Amino acid sequence: MKERYLKYGLLAPALAICAVTLFYPLMQSLIYSVHDWRMSRSPVVGAFVGLSNYADLLLHDPDFLNSAWVTLVFTVPSVALTIAVALALAVLLARSGRLEVNARMLLVIPFAMSPALIGISWRFMLSPEFGVVDTMLKHIVPGLGKAPILSDPTLAMVALILVDVWHWTPYFMLTFIGALASLPQETLDAAQVDGAGSMRIFFEIVLPQLRPVLAIAVLLKTIFSLKMLDQVVTMTAGGPGAATETVPYLVYTTAFRYYDIGYASAMAWLLAVVMMVLALVYSRFLLGRKI
Repeated sequence: MKERYLKYGLLAPALAICAVTLFYPLMQSLIYSVHDWRMSRSPVVGAFVGLSNYADLLLHDPDFLNSAWVTLVFTVPSVALTIAVALALAVLLARSGRLEVNARMLLVIPFAMSPALIGISWRFMLSPEFGVVDTMLKHIVPGLGKAPILSDPTLAMVALILVDVWHWTPYFMLTFIGALASLPQETLDAAQVDGAGSMRIFFEIVLPQLRPVLAIAVLLKTIFSLKMLDQVVTMTAGGPGAATETVPYLVYTTAFRYYDIGYASAMAWLLAVVMMVLALVYSRFLLGRKI
């Protein structure tokens, strides 16, 4: 009998920590989202408004709709580029030679950096006055000198996407290297004996076997992109205008600049619901049925 309940006793400390640090704040924010609470007017929770905050967000708030579109524009190319570049690098660096190992060590550096520090660093590097990127562009393509990258809506979004790809590629590269190492070598050797070329082996043998790992990687990167905040705060501040104002940044400014806690909580919960739906779709359909 004691052995039956031992597993629950071992899990109890972890569940208690999760309850305090995760479930309780989530439930509190859910309660705030159905109340009209502006800390600039009152330090206590305001009147109950039901789903009014959610209705205003989806039907009457152009700022939220714009941020939802900006988040989508950022997420799709960020996920696609990160997975593609990471997979390409994993194939190139899958061997255990000295060159490959050293290259992996160097490529891991971006992921080891703080996201906030990455945003600050790239903001300085992209400066048209003293940025290293501007200096390099001026020497490579003279006409691109003094390019106002972070002052142009399109260029600012492109820069934000590329910086995010630069940050997350090493993590997924290492994930794919581990997945490639787990593939049965006999299958690859048999394909080579049969005369299959490298490209055919990759697309017809390696890639199909990597589909479960790819699905998980796409899911994780999508969630990371949807909730990305640090680089927006430190690199673009949502600008120019609202060109890079993602949903997490709008939640941040609404809660901590305008102190509208109820409205910001509703935004955060809408984003959380989208991420939970994505996780459910991937786990149930892609991982459970199609792969």
